[in-house]
Amino acid sequence: MIRTHIDGQEVVVTKELVEKYNQAGPRYTSYPTAPNWNDHFGPNEFLGRLKETNKKEKSLSLYFHLPFCEERCTFCACSVVATKQHSVVEPYLKALFKEIENVGEVLDRAPPLEQLHWGGGTPTYLSADQIEQLYENIGKYFSIADSAEVSIEIDPRVTTDDQLKTLRRLGFNRASLGVQDFESEVQKLAGRIQSEEETRHAIVTCRSLGFESVNVDLVYGLPKQTQKTFEKTLQKILELNPDRIALFNFAYVPWMHTHQKKILEQDLPDAWTKLTMFCEAIRIFEDAGYEFIGLDHFAKKNDELSKARKEGTMYRNFQGYTTKANCDLIGLGVTSISFVSGAFSQNAKKLKDYEKGVSKNGFVTERGLVLSEDDLIRQKIIREIFCHQRVKADFDNYFKNEKERLRLLEKDGLVDLGADQLRVTPLGRLFLRNIGMIFDAYLKPNQDRFSKTV
Repeated sequence: MIRTHIDGQEVVVTKELVEKYNQAGPRYTSYPTAPNWNDHFGPNEFLGRLKETNKKEKSLSLYFHLPFCEERCTFCACSVVATKQHSVVEPYLKALFKEIENVGEVLDRAPPLEQLHWGGGTPTYLSADQIEQLYENIGKYFSIADSAEVSIEIDPRVTTDDQLKTLRRLGFNRASLGVQDFESEVQKLAGRIQSEEETRHAIVTCRSLGFESVNVDLVYGLPKQTQKTFEKTLQKILELNPDRIALFNFAYVPWMHTHQKKILEQDLPDAWTKLTMFCEAIRIFEDAGYEFIGLDHFAKKNDELSKARKEGTMYRNFQGYTTKANCDLIGLGVTSISFVSGAFSQNAKKLKDYEKGVSKNGFVTERGLVLSEDDLIRQKIIREIFCHQRVKADFDNYFKNEKERLRLLEKDGLVDLGADQLRVTPLGRLFLRNIGMIFDAYLKPNQDRFSKTV
């Protein structure tokens, strides 16, 4: 059996429970999930939604996708353009500037941004001058609230002190560093060689420059990873004292990302070993003063995210867990996803299509979905499960079909169910994806496109 403590209670997990619930299922960074969107939602539909949110003067979050990397990590499932030819940046920025202009001209009544995030890829693939150019172009059309989260994903292997100084001077206040694992054999098989010194230097530099929050990303379930070696990585991370830690379950989906075929399935830890590593991480981080947040995040107990969880105001979107709830999210750049006025949309997935489309048509929306009233109800419930582990709903009538399946989860100790309330138990927090799947009206049986939940 696996033992750990969650929310002050001892949790015991059996192998039978892991075998029963280790199913393919979504991570629910969106609901309905992206496979259920369609190409009937295009540029005109997206423009209509922008105009609608402009009338409401709703708070905004902007995400910029900067897809370039020097090389592709073997484990990565992100949308990436891997090339050492940095000449690709200029035409991409030209298209991105045009998209900023197109969106900015529609949103002429937009309030200051509550959230600005640059992700990738590797955002610091851009030079310091290019970083400044992009930020200045954003500033032509959008102001940024004094209380805004202005964050960027950092690869310590390629990020220079000059780039970090530029980012901080411009106003970036949060940095998220990819680490994954410090074990050399794991790094080699994951296709990401990164020294402890590179990571330490990036964190120390961010601290010295005055970044308000420095976070690290780790991944468990990587090839040749063991409980013993991963614990060493966790202890080394604690020595670096990050404000938040994201501990992601490796999504092994080689049928979707063919480069993952380089990873041999027999080299991967099994579900039992993975869950053992995760439960041990919960213990180690909580002993060190971090609070277990949602699905896979940890934050210091005085961190804004921990406070938001206690106050019931924490939110979750494509950018992860955040304190900035109920913003319309606008994604700019290739493959970027938006959620505006009750509709999802996604930009063109291919770089050439994006660059040509923006200059020719203004917007490059490739697919999307307008959410129905039922979609919005289920979306809120799934979000509450992942954020607060407590939901109020009409289980006797509206969700009477789901109630029968929830009773089975209750029997296994994952939830407590009442007539109008669902509470996820400490044990159930290890199976949030499975609980969310109960409310997914689109999910088909044996839908194996998704990674395993454990």
